[in-house]
Amino acid sequence: MQTQPKLDIPKTAAEKLTNIIGYTIFIGALLYAVIAFPFLPAEVPMHFNSAGGADRYGSKYEMIVLIIIPFFIIPMLEALERVPEMHNYPKRINESNAEAFYLNSRQLMNVTKNGVLIIFAVIFIEIINYGILDQSTFGIFMIPLIVVLALGPIVWSMSRRRKIK
Repeated sequence: MQTQPKLDIPKTAAEKLTNIIGYTIFIGALLYAVIAFPFLPAEVPMHFNSAGGADRYGSKYEMIVLIIIPFFIIPMLEALERVPEMHNYPKRINESNAEAFYLNSRQLMNVTKNGVLIIFAVIFIEIINYGILDQSTFGIFMIPLIVVLALGPIVWSMSRRRKIK
């Protein structure tokens, strides 16, 4: 395994903006979940089918697990974002292109982290609205939205990585 040099590359404006958007949406949905929790019925939808309908119900206290999970995932993704020299790179990385590879990889981690924050926000909102209003917020668009948020950054990053000389 080749040891990569450690470079200090300042965060780009796009990375800062992505953080603001991701954290703002997540914190907003988290506050919504905390405020709405007492008003939720005893059983809330915990799984949705491809049509956006609830197909499994569980105790509203199961939602607490969903609220706790991001507090373990996000710090790990944040830590990985800060050490791009530890990421995996193609054999063609060298001193002249290391900065471009690092930036690309760090941006992938940044967008992935913020996508995960938004995915959890979408799930919180869907469970709460379905539980309180008995209707889907995202409906058939929920799964495509989650797929785009999960896989979109990878496709975007890999297409940009191919252009690095």
